[in-house]
Amino acid sequence: MALDKSINDNLDNDDRPIFTIGIAAEMIAVSAHALHFYESSGLILPQRTESKRRIYSRNDTKRLQFFRQLREVCGLNIAGENSLLALIPCWQINKCNPDDQQICETFTPNHEPCWITRTKGEICMDNDCRLCPVYQDLEPLTDPKLFLHPSKKYPESDQNNPTTTEE
Repeated sequence: MALDKSINDNLDNDDRPIFTIGIAAEMIAVSAHALHFYESSGLILPQRTESKRRIYSRNDTKRLQFFRQLREVCGLNIAGENSLLALIPCWQINKCNPDDQQICETFTPNHEPCWITRTKGEICMDNDCRLCPVYQDLEPLTDPKLFLHPSKKYPESDQNNPTTTEE
């Protein structure tokens, strides 16, 4: 019985890297070269095997599909995608203290998401960005307003006026 649970856990884990670059590229209908480009641009952080081969998870392929949609539907290029991701207020999500914010490049005006920046605050310095909630959370990728107001909850009763709040 424990074996069955282990197999199901592995099958249901969307973060588990299981797809080679060729399979991932085929799944989202792009070339392997495009995936290399997304990686070199910092939009995706694939895992690597011991032999340095890239492997992608289901969540990686969801991110890649989102970037493809931004390119094809919204007309954004890589710079635009990076600028959009740079709007994620990671310092709020990770609850960075003011000292960390002052050293971190992400807190200053920049056009790169936090996982690309070189100078980070203490809270992020030694962490694997692939495990960070800022990188992992796919929900803001589906609603750009969550980039600008990640903690804002609009009242259901007055959806046409998002500046009012219920008391």
